[in-house]
Amino acid sequence: MTLFSHVFPGLTDVPHVTRVWWIQSSRMKPSLLKIIPRLDLFLSSQSPHPAEKFGCTSCHQGRGRGTSFYSAAHEPSSAGQKEDWERRYGWQRQQHWEKPMYPLKYVEAGCLQCHIKETFIQGADKLNLGLNLIERSGCFGCHLIEKYKDKRRIGPDLNRIASKVSREWVERWIKNTTAFRHNTWMPKFFRQFNTSDEASIKRTDQEIHAIVDYLFKKSGEFELFEIPVAGDAGKGEKHIASYGCFGCHRIEAEKIAQDTTLQTLRRDQGPNLIGLGSKTSEKWVYNWVKNPARYFPRTKMPNLRLSDQEAADIAAYLIQKRQDRFMQSPIPAQDDKELNKIVMGFLMKMTSESDAKAQLSNMVPDKKLIYAGEKLIRLYGCFSCHNVPGFEKEKPIGTELTNEGSKPVEKLDFGFIDIERTNHAWFTKKLKNPRIFDKDRVRPHDEKLRMPNFEYTDKEVEAIVTALLGFVKKDVLTSKEKSRNPRNIFVEQGQWIVREYNCQGCHIIEKEGGAIRPMIHSWLMNIQNKSLRDADDLMVTFSPPVLQGEGQKVQTEWLFDFIHGPVIIRPWLTVRMPTFALDETQVNTLIRYFSYLDNQNFPFTEKVVPKLAKEEHAAAGLLFSKKFFDCGSCHIRGKEFPEGSPVNWAPNFALAKDRLKPLWMIEWLKDPQALLPGTKMPSFYDPDPEYFHESGPEKILDGDEEKQIRVLRDYILTTY
Repeated sequence: MTLFSHVFPGLTDVPHVTRVWWIQSSRMKPSLLKIIPRLDLFLSSQSPHPAEKFGCTSCHQGRGRGTSFYSAAHEPSSAGQKEDWERRYGWQRQQHWEKPMYPLKYVEAGCLQCHIKETFIQGADKLNLGLNLIERSGCFGCHLIEKYKDKRRIGPDLNRIASKVSREWVERWIKNTTAFRHNTWMPKFFRQFNTSDEASIKRTDQEIHAIVDYLFKKSGEFELFEIPVAGDAGKGEKHIASYGCFGCHRIEAEKIAQDTTLQTLRRDQGPNLIGLGSKTSEKWVYNWVKNPARYFPRTKMPNLRLSDQEAADIAAYLIQKRQDRFMQSPIPAQDDKELNKIVMGFLMKMTSESDAKAQLSNMVPDKKLIYAGEKLIRLYGCFSCHNVPGFEKEKPIGTELTNEGSKPVEKLDFGFIDIERTNHAWFTKKLKNPRIFDKDRVRPHDEKLRMPNFEYTDKEVEAIVTALLGFVKKDVLTSKEKSRNPRNIFVEQGQWIVREYNCQGCHIIEKEGGAIRPMIHSWLMNIQNKSLRDADDLMVTFSPPVLQGEGQKVQTEWLFDFIHGPVIIRPWLTVRMPTFALDETQVNTLIRYFSYLDNQNFPFTEKVVPKLAKEEHAAAGLLFSKKFFDCGSCHIRGKEFPEGSPVNWAPNFALAKDRLKPLWMIEWLKDPQALLPGTKMPSFYDPDPEYFHESGPEKILDGDEEKQIRVLRDYILTTY
């Protein structure tokens, strides 16, 4: 057996493959190649997936005993590849092999079997995107997926909807969501493939009436405080651009041609803020941005601690955004005859036709609407994404997807659709047109397929299919899984909170995130009137900090207090660290995450009591002074600010005692670039061990660099 390597045209975009390796043996035809990805990730004994432990089929599936191209149960990625294989290799699908090899474009699905508990899987970009799309779309609301069990509903709370929007707006919204917001994540339920005929449209128009009537009649009260000051829309626009709103939101009236990535999804955490003047009132927007948790205590929208004036300014600006054309679209009148049909249909599911007619005749129109609305909300599963009064304990209405990738193809209903009889072909068709398998079928309206249409792009569908194929029954040894030790479990729990509250919309954490940075660049140019070159240079300075090594850096007690009540650390930043509606368990989970991520003892580390002899204090003062390191030229010192532009300032030394871990300060002073690559903090000592002991001032403390660093740290901790 011989190992070869070569770069093949057309394979440079294959995940993990920078150079293609293959094995050729005497038993294989010379033209048949076994592709092997990067050996630093797979197969080599030094990789995380050594061949002697993992083999091939544990990741790729297929038939492990196969010794030919056919018997290995390969699966083509496309119709063109299938034809090529048939012509060149005489390929046929092994009809009764339950685990054919993943097609190359779905190969990352194999990662999920061992990494199902993880929030982010290094190197599996397509799989990560698919999982994020499932989360963002709220698929686990309708479909039980064990990975997402007990996760919160993704849609806005509807318990007090009447205080927020008008009935007319909701009617138009449910009918056609993208007519109001082109990039909404609210899918389309009506006028779809199996309900676009005249009779179905006539019925569903009345269904919408009933659903809206139920929501508004069951809506609770919410007191809207008066706006105490007049808002300035011009200032409101600047506030939104300056305070960090674009880490989660967009204001984009027109659709932008761009691929969906993890980074674009971070900026879709909240809705696109267009058309609010047509959707709600200025008073509601003011009350919402002033204190989001007052309207919905479990909201993911944080509190930016806005003043009355700032909140009024933002409300005044946002309310200018209107969708007049949307609000001019007609709303069909109530059709009592069609409503009676809907109500009768539900009644007859529980009683005889004669009893159903008797009950219907005793219902007044309002009661019919409420009755039909409740039944329809349950039928369509509106409560799967939204908190709806009366539906607090409902179960998912869709098929469980926990092991969907293991479901035999024979159990998938292909109907009359002529496609390949494979699970990935079925998933693809279903996601592109959720009602397609009703084609040429005659069914009562309430028995038709009703999965809504998210209008996914082809790239999004491929990513979601990759994830669905990875939802399989566990049949690998526990020893092959990533270790379920306390550290990994605590890190995974923290990663979920980081994901759920979109911390990476602003911060770079674990080398991912910072989605707001392009908007900081735009803010510098459009609001601060900086040149393109200056904006390029200043973008990082005015962006939220990189949280690399945060667990090693900050004290746990300080971080606990900071998350509950953020304080200003970098006064030159206009982006505000918000206050999230986190409970004590979530805060502690987040702190524990940062600690374990950096392999720190939790909750406390070694206690260091800074001490300075008289000689050491004098030496530290010299190091601190303009004669040597000139620390005060950049850092704020209590109430003393450096000269020059705030752009060049650094955090206040007065915070160091309570905020920073003393051991981290030692390492930071030794080599700041090692802890935070790209930092503006200068290196005063040579990080190369060979030259470190020759790099400090020779006349201070006998040129003892270790001692110089210690006394400088203790000076900062005891002086400010």
